[in-house]
Amino acid sequence: MLYDKEWPLLPYEDWFDTYETLHLYTQVAGKIKLALAPFLNEWWHVALGIWARGITTGPIPYRSRIFEIRFDFVSHKVEIFDSVGNFHTIELTPCPVAEFYRLVLSTLREMSIEVTIAPVPQEMESAIPLETDMTHGSYDPESVQRFWTILASISGVFEKFRSGFSGKNSPVQLWWGSFDLSVSRYCGRPCSPPPKANRMSRVGCDEEHFAAGFWPGNAKLQKPAFYAYGYPAYPGMERATIAPKASYWNADLGEFILHYDDVRNAPEPEAMISEFLTSTYELVANAGHWDREFLERRVA
Repeated sequence: MLYDKEWPLLPYEDWFDTYETLHLYTQVAGKIKLALAPFLNEWWHVALGIWARGITTGPIPYRSRIFEIRFDFVSHKVEIFDSVGNFHTIELTPCPVAEFYRLVLSTLREMSIEVTIAPVPQEMESAIPLETDMTHGSYDPESVQRFWTILASISGVFEKFRSGFSGKNSPVQLWWGSFDLSVSRYCGRPCSPPPKANRMSRVGCDEEHFAAGFWPGNAKLQKPAFYAYGYPAYPGMERATIAPKASYWNADLGEFILHYDDVRNAPEPEAMISEFLTSTYELVANAGHWDREFLERRVA
């Protein structure tokens, strides 16, 4: 079914099993992209993107052609196709992660695409290898449709926010590790990653930046929410006043938070999200003495 409401309910506990399974499905696609896509700064080559019916790897080069893996959350299927006419579909139904892993990899082999991926999930509590995971296998299409409806609405707001910045900024993208839709802005100054940082953090934290996004919840905050933060963390962020009034500093996460339910119940949800993005960005940019006149200049 298609939802006529742009901001449906999405209680964390009601769809948790499907959420975890879907997260793991996207890790299969994401790891394939990680293995084959050319490296980009800030790990942008591994993130998933938004398309009109779901999320996608975008084009992945393989020898003399390109291929793509798309999740269709309207018809509930995965499409795998390439630039020379091959096209396959996998139905999204309750299915163990191990079986989904086998179907995707065997489909690629049928297309003469050979790829090896690290099967251990990333940034998740589950440590069951994807190729042997028979524990996670829930798929409730109604919950997934709700999730997709929310992502589709949010992505447009994020794109508008992105357009107001002339400096380096990220695409609106979904990170399959943390399973959040995000957008980032950079001031152009290098900085040091955290002490003992792994390679992911060394690459992702080598420039001062502002990041904001949405995720369906996690163990620390078991409800869908928007987040925002600056890196490095400028002093005094936790005491700052931001807008809208419902947003706040979450000390456990070290981020500003705006609950999704406050947004969906607001008279103008899009305006509330934009206010949160703008308020937190301006706080970070001003605290870091960013050259806002240049970074926000209008390019004719």
